[in-house]
Amino acid sequence: MLRKTTRLVTILAAVTAVSGCGYLFGDQGLFPSKNDQYKKEREQPLLRLPEGVESDHVEEVYVIPAVANEYVSASKFEAPRPTPLLAAAAADAIRIQKLGDDTWALVNVAPGQLWPQVRSFLGSVNWPVSFVDPQAGIIDTQYLPLKDDDREARFRFRVERGVQRGTSELHILHMFRTIEDTWPEQSDDFAIESDVLQSVAQFIANSTEEASVSMIADRSISSEGKLRLIETNPNEAYLELDLPFDRAWASLQIGIENSGFKVDDLNRSEGVYYVTYLGEDAEEESGWFGWLFSDDDNPLIGQSFEVKLVAKSIETQQINLIANDPSAIPERGQPMLISLIKGNIN
Repeated sequence: MLRKTTRLVTILAAVTAVSGCGYLFGDQGLFPSKNDQYKKEREQPLLRLPEGVESDHVEEVYVIPAVANEYVSASKFEAPRPTPLLAAAAADAIRIQKLGDDTWALVNVAPGQLWPQVRSFLGSVNWPVSFVDPQAGIIDTQYLPLKDDDREARFRFRVERGVQRGTSELHILHMFRTIEDTWPEQSDDFAIESDVLQSVAQFIANSTEEASVSMIADRSISSEGKLRLIETNPNEAYLELDLPFDRAWASLQIGIENSGFKVDDLNRSEGVYYVTYLGEDAEEESGWFGWLFSDDDNPLIGQSFEVKLVAKSIETQQINLIANDPSAIPERGQPMLISLIKGNIN
């Protein structure tokens, strides 16, 4: 009986101690939550090394981006809807894209994950590597004997960041051994290039879940995005797309059609799509404009626009969205529509 009484007293003492934490240590108890502590933190200066000491490894881990306050009214604050991270048509892990003689693989992973997968493929087929440049995303093989062909050939694998965030592109260049021994602008044999690309794509598709990540490649391969939204004022914005005109034109059409627009007409020589906004897919919960307009009261539906592609340089195009009736476009409507197109270009 004494043992049970002592045991009961011990349990009661423990309960009393726990329940008394609020009295002794505040409402959060002995171990207060630090979930909101980040709100009180301030940006700290970078680590300073002694004079004469240099290191490429000292850099900001989490860079604080500039805040542009896009799509926010100056008179009334409303939380803006985030830009889509991936194009609607980019659900597949890997897809082969083709435009003219150019063929590449669009992979739904970041370059840091694609890079080791390419290296793993080369190891699995025992193709020796002669040159590696993570900064440019390039891996060159040595010359290899071809099956049913007396000639030797080598391949260049180039990993680039994709148009959309979190995607990559894999390009392959093939050449036969020559006296000059310099890489051509295009593959010597497109059939061989296509066969190798298909093989790599299948390997990547089979090993996506097991893929490792190369932080070196992810940081080295150009971090500059290929697609940027530029806001000129709260009610107007345009896109910059780092692609040649031919590919930008084809990619833009995909972006337009997947964003709820109907292409009424087009003029490729002028770089113009004539479109009408029909609204979003009803299957998407609340839709892109659900936070701003009701389903039956979206003033943008039925409005006509010109989507114009203007060459800023050979490799960079500007995309403008011009309303036929600007007075009918509500506040922030144009930036929202062009941001919607941005999320579907690939």
